Amino acid sequence: MRLVMRFVARVACAALTLALLPRVGATQSGLSDADRRLARDIFRELIEINTTDSLGNTPRAARAMARRLVAAGFPAADVQVLIGPDPRHGNLVARYRAPGPAGRRMPLRPVLVFAHLDVVPARRADWSVDPFTFLEKDGYFYGRGTTDDKVGDAILVADFIRLKRAGYRPTRDLILVLTGDEETAGSCIQWLVTAHRDLINAEFALNTDAGGGILRDGKPVTFEVQASEKVYATYVLEATDRGATAPCRGRRTIPSTASPVPSTAWRRFRSPSS
Repeated sequence: MRLVMRFVARVACAALTLALLPRVGATQSGLSDADRRLARDIFRELIEINTTDSLGNTPRAARAMARRLVAAGFPAADVQVLIGPDPRHGNLVARYRAPGPAGRRMPLRPVLVFAHLDVVPARRADWSVDPFTFLEKDGYFYGRGTTDDKVGDAILVADFIRLKRAGYRPTRDLILVLTGDEETAGSCIQWLVTAHRDLINAEFALNTDAGGGILRDGKPVTFEVQASEKVYATYVLEATDRGATAPCRGRRTIPSTASPVPSTAWRRFRSPSS
């Protein structure tokens, strides 16, 4: 069985963020060849950094994206790689500052956009190609993270760079956050909220990993919006049978009625007549 994550190879990776962030001049009519190459190069770099949680490589990925932002003209003080909640996890927080009077707070609070750098493990034996080698073939991208969620990382980093190069002046700060742990415990965003709330405090946040557009034969089919994930559900199971009587004292009514449930689950129960 081919476990290949594929993403439509229209390297207008920034298409999603164009709906989230302001458009600039010529970008309204589409991406230039240079912009497409930029997005593709960022995408490739991220895919080829194996950020499976057990390897502890998210700090490396965060630093790679930080270097790109600083090279594009973002002040180093506004591009921070934060290691935590432990040495194996790295997070990127970058701020695109809105121009404003010196010493005065902006009237509008920031908008935060985020994605995650880590990926689910991928065994080479389960894939028809190397999951950590970026490949474009027959109109598709192949590689672990091409949909979850290094495409989101690439979208956001590419668009921040494009906006900076175009000289865009936002009316409020824009905050980019790439976290190092979403797939395992979600520990990084919890740590950022607790330890670095001042850096990520915003009016609202937009998550590239919650919903999104679906194309079929190149045509848009749906655009989904996800409101929550990984919540628990409580179920109550009720089984009925003839009650035990004195001659059959000790009959195990519940297990005989609900046999699909492992017997160990019924150790708390006792026959009504016992």
